[in-house]
Amino acid sequence: MAPLPAKIAAAKKTFLSNGGGSNLAYDSFYSEMQPWGRFEIVGSPDEAEQIVELAYRVENGGTRVWSSTNTYNNTTQVHSAQIVDPQVVLTVFDAKTETSLWAETDHRRLARCQANREKEIINSAQRLVDDLKTRITAAQ
Repeated sequence: MAPLPAKIAAAKKTFLSNGGGSNLAYDSFYSEMQPWGRFEIVGSPDEAEQIVELAYRVENGGTRVWSSTNTYNNTTQVHSAQIVDPQVVLTVFDAKTETSLWAETDHRRLARCQANREKEIINSAQRLVDDLKTRITAAQ
C-alpha cells in the first residue's frame, strides 16, 4: 500500500465537501468521518488545512453488442446493453492551494433493485473512509 502524502496525515482541521451526485453517499461519508475524531471537522474551507470531498458519478462506457444463434431453428438474435460504471470518488485537496493531494475511486457494485443500489452506494462510501483510516494509521 502506497503511503499517503505526509500533509494529509499531519492535518488537524478538515472541511468535508459534497462533490455531488448523491446526497446518500455524502451523508454516509459524513456519518463515518465525524465520529472518527481524527480531524476537527470545520464549517468552511477557509478554516481547514485540507478538504476531503466525496463525489458520486456514473460513467457511461457506451453500448455492448453481441449476438446469439439458436442452433435448433438457425435464427440469430442481436442483443445490446448499456455499459455503466457507478463510482464513488474520495479526493483530498490542500485547502490553501486547492491542489489534489490524493484520490481513490470505489466502483459501486451493480444492483437491479433501487434499495440494493442505495445500499451499495453506502457501502462504497464506507469502504473509502475505511481505506483512508487505514492509510492514515499506517502513516503515523
